[in-house]
Amino acid sequence: MKTLIRLTALTALLLLTVFPALAGGAAEVTREGPTISIASKAWTEQLILGNMLLEILRSEGYPVEDRTGLGESDVIRPALHAGQVDIYWEYTGTTLLTLMEHDPVGDPDEAFNLVKEWDEQNNNVTWLDYAPANNTYTIMMQEDEAEELGLETISDLAAYIRENPEEISFGTNDEFYERQDGIRGLEELYDFEFDPDGVRFMTTGLTYGALREGQVDAAVGFGTDGRIPAFGFINLEDDKQYFPVYNPAPVVRVEIVEAYPELPDLIGQIAALLDGDTLAELNRRVDIDEVEPEDVAVAFLRENDLID
Repeated sequence: MKTLIRLTALTALLLLTVFPALAGGAAEVTREGPTISIASKAWTEQLILGNMLLEILRSEGYPVEDRTGLGESDVIRPALHAGQVDIYWEYTGTTLLTLMEHDPVGDPDEAFNLVKEWDEQNNNVTWLDYAPANNTYTIMMQEDEAEELGLETISDLAAYIRENPEEISFGTNDEFYERQDGIRGLEELYDFEFDPDGVRFMTTGLTYGALREGQVDAAVGFGTDGRIPAFGFINLEDDKQYFPVYNPAPVVRVEIVEAYPELPDLIGQIAALLDGDTLAELNRRVDIDEVEPEDVAVAFLRENDLID
């Protein structure tokens, strides 16, 4: 009897080894090659985009490592160049102005071609197809307050501040206040200056809450943020076209593309679907509906038949 039991167990083990589908579903493909370390910045849109990469690659059998939420560009970029991470979504405008110290560019194709050529020549890094969404900076106000003051454009805001220099408080993060395409350049082009005593510094995500609660009168935001329509904000028109384009695109080490040459086509399916309205809606699901970024990413991929 003991011999029969051993043979039965051995037979079952062999069946599961040869026919893994009998173990409860189709066998998953596992690709041989280097593990792909996927990073992202730590805010909503980046966490969604990072998890999209993580889930589509995982579903296709690629060995992956989750480094989403790692930090801002000044953290991720050195890690990318050192081979500690392999891929993340970056914005064309961020690389163009912050890393390359290039003049602002308003044409998406021109900006993309410039950053792609620069990274391939200098950093052994390449850019995959960019998304149509333009997550550029925007100056937000409560819609009812902007209407009360007669403000529709940044030029309107500048004229009002010149006449009332201490009446408009402003919420911003440190990076936007200091960087080339931030507050200082905006003030120079539009010929005004926020009252320094009225500038409130906070992390990027908190500017929306501060504006909603009336802690500031205006604030910096991002064009694809779902909280703008949800909270009743208005984006003041950038009538002098100050802000450059910020199209998101996956930035990846060349060694990874060489190891997996099919990756650009696979990941490109995601980028092609991400226009501004779509990305704002995905952000709204996280920031307003309080759905986890990874769940939003998975749902989006499934809705578009990119994963099972």
